[in-house]
Amino acid sequence: MRYPDIQATVEKILQEVQVYGDEALWRLEEELDHVDLHSCGLKVTEAEFVAAEQHLPDHLKAAIDRSVANIKHFHLKQLPQQAWSTEILPGVHVGEITRPIASVGLYVPRGKGSFPSVMAMLGVPAVIAGVPQIIVASPPDSQGTIDPAVLYVAKQLGISHVFRLGGAQAIAALAFGTASVPKVAKVLGPGSAYVAVAKQQLAGVIDIGLQSGPSEALIIADNRADPKWVALDWMNEAEHGPDSTVFLLTPSVTLAEQVAGFVGEYCKQLPKPRRQFVEQVAERAGILITPDLFTALDFANDFATEHLVLHVADPDTVLPHIRHAGEILIGPFTPIAAGNFMVGPNAVLPTAGFARSMSALSVRDFLHVTSVLKLSKSALSELAPDIVTLAEYEGFPAHALSVTGRDLTLSGVEPTTNSEQELGIFWRESAKDRVRVTRQTRESVIDLQLSRGPRDEALKEHLQTGIQFLNHMLETIAWRGQFNLAVTYHAYGNGYHLMHVIAEDVGLTLGLAFQRMAQEHLVSGIEGSGFAVGIIDEAESFVALSLEGRPFLQCEYDPAVRQLEHVEDMLTTDLENFLSGFAQGALATLHVLVRRGHDPHHLWESVFRALGEAMNACLRPNAFRQGTTPGVKGI
Repeated sequence: MRYPDIQATVEKILQEVQVYGDEALWRLEEELDHVDLHSCGLKVTEAEFVAAEQHLPDHLKAAIDRSVANIKHFHLKQLPQQAWSTEILPGVHVGEITRPIASVGLYVPRGKGSFPSVMAMLGVPAVIAGVPQIIVASPPDSQGTIDPAVLYVAKQLGISHVFRLGGAQAIAALAFGTASVPKVAKVLGPGSAYVAVAKQQLAGVIDIGLQSGPSEALIIADNRADPKWVALDWMNEAEHGPDSTVFLLTPSVTLAEQVAGFVGEYCKQLPKPRRQFVEQVAERAGILITPDLFTALDFANDFATEHLVLHVADPDTVLPHIRHAGEILIGPFTPIAAGNFMVGPNAVLPTAGFARSMSALSVRDFLHVTSVLKLSKSALSELAPDIVTLAEYEGFPAHALSVTGRDLTLSGVEPTTNSEQELGIFWRESAKDRVRVTRQTRESVIDLQLSRGPRDEALKEHLQTGIQFLNHMLETIAWRGQFNLAVTYHAYGNGYHLMHVIAEDVGLTLGLAFQRMAQEHLVSGIEGSGFAVGIIDEAESFVALSLEGRPFLQCEYDPAVRQLEHVEDMLTTDLENFLSGFAQGALATLHVLVRRGHDPHHLWESVFRALGEAMNACLRPNAFRQGTTPGVKGI
């Protein structure tokens, strides 16, 4: 039947099911699947599940059990984190919650064969995802019986809602719902042209998910491939049906001729229906001779096939050049059949070129993700000008009013002193082992957390200043000082992105946090000063740090040390600005002497190594100094 005729027929079926429900299903099953379901009903009974299991031979059940176990093992790896949350800016909490979809319809075809493997490939990820309502539709035979192997798989997975429905009427019942068939949110599973068209016409009613049409494969082989095995893979694909597509691509004329000969021999061994399928496919598919292997790869990328089989001597060289394929099967011992039935990756794959943008069916197809946002008052206050600017530009005055109409005066997170308020300092947390401070200026917001405890394995990810070398130096301080450190620098509006501003602001904020942590330790007593030598390869630096209660920085270089203007993505003066800011924030006397070295990276890493160790030394317990520090003014 021509495609326009199929469209018209399907449209009529959908209308009938939507209007007449179960009555239409009874009639359509009798008319199209030639079965009277009045005696057995639309839904499979528990007794039929039991009978199906008893009917199957043990070796078939064992093979199915092994297949299901492998599919489960693979798909369990796809389960995402159920929920995550992070603070991307001070007071801006965002995250996602992943949940299973509420209901799904699984269509398991039957037309040209029995497909318990499709039931497994559809059912396993749905069950692993945790979908609470799973409805299966599968065409019955003339006696109203569903394939017993399909029922066995469904029972093994705990799926009990199975309906005797095929074709477009099955998809319509799942989409609209009837008195007997529950309405679902999504329908998945391969099928005939009528099933595919029904899904297309219902795309505005339900989620139709991955589109799987007639099966297709490309085989790429070089002159070292075994022609017998290539021929077997070619026939594996061709026997699916007359609408299947399979091509061998090879630069070897000899191999092509040998494969053609073996296909002819093997074809004689097939039973008549499958032999006819292979012969029909051979009339419009076949073997293509390419100038070289890479031309074959270009063809494969343009075709974007469902299955791509590689019979090549060096697949590791070929693999990086493959961009579009539903699945890639590598080597002489990886036939398509292994993927179809047993290995574990899903065999429900995109066809008709959709592998350019779509992927194999997975657990993710049965999940949906919800974004979660929460802003503090201070966060909205800081973001408000830019939100209003964008709302006004896009012509949404109510959007702008929804922000400006709120009272955004900061409260609840108060500065400690008037001087801190002038500096825009807000303490979020303050304890012996953890200090968190936010500093707001006209140009930026810096959020910094300094803590002691088990090492943060994700330390690098939590250092976000926008300057790679500065991030590295902060990591060095944390490592050498036995601290955990998280820093986020955000410039907003038309704020400065100049490195000296970032470096000094981050240094000042780190100094503030370090001074506050030292304050938390005063009651029990701390050393209050520290001296360290930092070395890395040829470079050596001395750092002396004392919590004197007043800021002072002395930074000197030995005359033998050649000072360079740049250190990777920073200026040397920017690093000095960082040290100056740190001394100001910590109210500390800081002496730095760069003794020797010539590599600028090594020179400055030796400084920051020593600084981290000196900071650690300052916090060492010293009961003699309870309530004070070495400085004459204390802290």
